[in-house]
Amino acid sequence: MKSRRACREAALQALYQFDTLGEFSADQLDFFLVHFQSQAQLDDDDQESRVVADQFCRELVIGVVSNIDAIDEAIARASVNWSVSRMARVDRTIIRLAAYEIMFVDDIPSKVSINEAIEVAKRFSAPEAPTFINGLLDKLATQEQKPKR
Repeated sequence: MKSRRACREAALQALYQFDTLGEFSADQLDFFLVHFQSQAQLDDDDQESRVVADQFCRELVIGVVSNIDAIDEAIARASVNWSVSRMARVDRTIIRLAAYEIMFVDDIPSKVSINEAIEVAKRFSAPEAPTFINGLLDKLATQEQKPKR
């Protein structure tokens, strides 16, 4: 995985799988990441970049799974006339990823998380999804404060 966007896309796919199956395990995540890396275009000479990318992807997936209740509550507060369960699964997963970054990751500005979510949505979701995701995440970002560490 050469970029954080590729990591976010891998995390999206892993979380989508876990949401569809209704279960998460570290073994499933390991299997998914090994498979994803074998399918991705990787620079074989840059082992350090692989490790950093793998750690970022794991942080995203485990962070979302570990904080899913708080994330879904924040999404529900920011959403108007849409329950989290009514959102398209891919959109919900993209929103959860960005919400995790906005709420819990101190070194990523909210605007970056929102822009990345929009770009991922352009690739993986319906044409109208980026506008919906942008509006919801913008509202969420104004409502939520990152915890002090």
